[in-house]
Order: sequence, then C-alpha cells, then structure tokens
Amino acid sequence: MSWKIVPLHTRDFGFFDRQKDLFNDWVKEFDDDFKTMELHESRSRFDSELERIRRDLFKLDTGSGTLQVDQPFVMDRTGNKKLALRFDCSQFKPEEIAVKTMDGRLCVHAKHTEESPGRKVYREFTREYTLPEKVDPLLLSSTLSRDGVLQIEAPAPHSVSAHKEFLIPIEKLHRF
Repeated sequence: MSWKIVPLHTRDFGFFDRQKDLFNDWVKEFDDDFKTMELHESRSRFDSELERIRRDLFKLDTGSGTLQVDQPFVMDRTGNKKLALRFDCSQFKPEEIAVKTMDGRLCVHAKHTEESPGRKVYREFTREYTLPEKVDPLLLSSTLSRDGVLQIEAPAPHSVSAHKEFLIPIEKLHRF
C-alpha cells in the first residue's frame, strides 16, 4: 500500500504571513491605542505596519550604486590634470577590495564576511563610475591608505578643465 500526501491548504507561508496569523494572539498585548480601535481597524493598521517593516527590512536598494561626480578632474601641485576619485573602504581589508574596468566603466567592489559562534557579519560595497571620454582605463591606478581611503587616479585629457587641488598640511599639536 502506498501513501500519497495531499496538501489541504497551500500558500506562501513566510515570516510575515506567520506574523499576520498571530495577530489575534498579540492584539491583547498591544498598546492602548490599538485596544481602543475596532478589531478590523486594528487588524488593518497591524497589516500595514507589518508591510512597511517588510518593505524596509528587505529593501536591497541602498541608493544608486552609480557614482555621480560633478568635477572628477583636479590639477595637482605640479600642474598635471588628473582624474581623482576617492572611496571610503575603511570597513574592508585590502584583499576584500576589487577594482576593475569594463566597457568604459570603473567598478569598485568590496565584500567582508565574518563568522563566529552565534554571530555572522556581512558587509558589501559596490560603486560604479562611467569614465569620462578620453580617459584611458589602462592608465588608472589605485592606492589604499592606512585609514581605508581608496584613491583612484588617471591622467586627464588636455582638453578638460580641472580645479586646482591644494593640500593643506596638518599641524600636530604636542601634549603638555
């Protein structure tokens, strides 16, 4: 004799569906504002709040990954024009950062995963930048400072205008 399992009820029963099903058990624990509402009204408010939490929690778009720079060209002290971009990669180790170009675009990608018993940390950073015309992707160079600032530079075409870059020395104060 063989058995066949027949589902009696099927639906997407994810985390938020389970929370909605628990509403009747939870309503007695809600604040006074909820308790003064009609049941259907409080149920509707609960569902809309749960939906807002779900949208915010699972929102993957943390802003555009495409970098927009109004004036990417600067002129250094010696009068050379260059493309200069900086990225904060201080939360990543050098081996976790990758810089590449493809089809006239620069991509900076960093990924960090850290696991310990009962804890997992995951960070990821991606930025793309469309290189200006006449900037040779093969001449790009990148430097990572000790404090995690990734600087990407390339010689600029002679025809572009560039702001003069001034480096201001930092004076160290001595303790008394």
